[in-house]
Amino acid sequence: MSVATQFRWKRAVNGLRFLQEEYDLVKEVSDVTGPEFQKYYEKFCTENDVDIGELNAKHAERVKEAYGIKEDLGQLPDEDLRTKEELLEACDTMIARFQGTQSEEGRPIIDKEIHDTFTRLFKAIATHVHPDKARDDITRTLFEQAFKEAKQALDKQQYFKLLEMAEELDIELPKNYNEQIRWMGAENKRLRGLIQKAMQTYNYLFYDCDSDVNRDNLIRSFLKQLFDLDIPQKNT
Repeated sequence: MSVATQFRWKRAVNGLRFLQEEYDLVKEVSDVTGPEFQKYYEKFCTENDVDIGELNAKHAERVKEAYGIKEDLGQLPDEDLRTKEELLEACDTMIARFQGTQSEEGRPIIDKEIHDTFTRLFKAIATHVHPDKARDDITRTLFEQAFKEAKQALDKQQYFKLLEMAEELDIELPKNYNEQIRWMGAENKRLRGLIQKAMQTYNYLFYDCDSDVNRDNLIRSFLKQLFDLDIPQKNT
């Protein structure tokens, strides 16, 4: 590998590591902020005489589409354990995840060479950290955790983690650097898109609000988008 290719490869790995950590952080922020958004949303609706249950029932089809609910809210079978009221309550708890659920869609298709490359690397790592090779319980626990992390990295196509583990275990790295760089470039672009999408969700936008005025305006935007409901500003 030439010096230029080596630096390009290292930058690609470092960039991918950063973006994955950034994406994980944004998702964590959204997950933690979700209940806070929901609580503020309910408080805002109460203060502005907005009946959430009535809205959900009136706009059932829109709610179903937003949350991916397949059942007919008006014709649930009697044997279904969820009543209409329970389903509407579930809609309330999901409301903070509206406008872009975080998904792994858009992942670039991996060619056979890349797939085979990292499958072989995973097998090499697995050989080193297989729990059956542990000499004591402490080592077995460490090996089991490392094996699990390697398997998850392979399944989730987070190949930079396999590269890091291989370096730590002094395992020879795959030599198809240019192919890896091209794939990491596509993955880099995908992660940037996911981060941008996640930062546009109401959970994250709520996290970014620094005042109740901004939070109120965000809830107004949410109600307008989901229910086409305009809530006027209160006179102060």
